[in-house]
Amino acid sequence: MLRELIPLLTALAVAVILYTIRERRIRRMRIAPLQPDIDMRELSDAPALLEIERDALVSGNPRDAFRRAAIKNAVAGLYLEAIADCGISNTGEMLLAHTEVWRTIREYLRLKYDDAVPNDWFEHFMLVARPYIRERVRLTNEFALHLDEGAEPYAKIYDQLLLDLVKEALAAPQKKSFVPPDFSHS
Repeated sequence: MLRELIPLLTALAVAVILYTIRERRIRRMRIAPLQPDIDMRELSDAPALLEIERDALVSGNPRDAFRRAAIKNAVAGLYLEAIADCGISNTGEMLLAHTEVWRTIREYLRLKYDDAVPNDWFEHFMLVARPYIRERVRLTNEFALHLDEGAEPYAKIYDQLLLDLVKEALAAPQKKSFVPPDFSHS
């Protein structure tokens, strides 16, 4: 009699495990903002951030407008990093300002829209955009210093790759985690 129950108990255990996994995934993917009524002023009084909030809230899709602003400031920061690596000084203050803006927007997105999780659209964007921008700046620098006309078309390729990456980031669903890119072969 006990032998007849083993397949039934096994099927029941599998069903419980699958149900638990399903419920955890549903709970993890549920959009539940921590503070849906938060204002940017509660995070920062910076005029640039208040202007971004004002513009985003009158747009058709505020969450996407905030994402665009975060990406715009992150790209500016990545360009400033790459330019500083080429030996250009006096980029520190601007880099700090752009970094503060995108970090604050990310926190705002997390609190108001539940749109920030580990390895999400923004972190994926930053990981992939950083080498694109570094190479773009390197090629532009090579073109400017050595008048290497072969470098400029390659630099433009990185512009297109960056635009495609921005479109991908803006289209990414909330709470989706991305696999970190593997740059070990490059």
